[in-house]
Amino acid sequence: MDPSANVHKRKSRPGRDLNIIGDFLRYFAMLFVPFFLIGAIYGFLNRCYLMCFLVNPVIYAVGICLIIIVIKYDVNDIMALFGQAREPKLALHVKHAGTIQQIGLQMSGGDYEGALVTVRKLLREEPDYPNALNLKGQILLDGFAQYEEARACFDKVMTLTRPESDDYLLAEALKTSTYPDE
Repeated sequence: MDPSANVHKRKSRPGRDLNIIGDFLRYFAMLFVPFFLIGAIYGFLNRCYLMCFLVNPVIYAVGICLIIIVIKYDVNDIMALFGQAREPKLALHVKHAGTIQQIGLQMSGGDYEGALVTVRKLLREEPDYPNALNLKGQILLDGFAQYEEARACFDKVMTLTRPESDDYLLAEALKTSTYPDE
């Protein structure tokens, strides 16, 4: 197995993405200094030292840092740091919406070869993306009648997702169609 694949898997897990904390600390340091200087000038002029030197700069820096982090990262990934994530790959639906749409168009046009190429490219980038795995399984099932390979895709989705998720339910329904009538 390729060692870089393990690195990618570890990095894509939301609970282990400590880049969020590192970015927060970096932005905090960058914002605290100017707020502290402004507060120092204001504090000396108005004789209110503690509030202007410390409290206000901390409040402003933390608030702006949180806004930047929420804009930069998926809220679900942030919640995963506290063990409260709902859907591990929520941001992927937004990030790859164009590619998913392209795959759907290729499938509806009967271009299963092109759709398979596109979904394989997507899965090289995001190997544990349940929506892409469901699409790959559906392409293998509908376009090529490769039941075992399609079933493997659906099984992987079912191990990656929770039983109440839409991806799990779709995989479960599609998996039943991988057993051809005999």
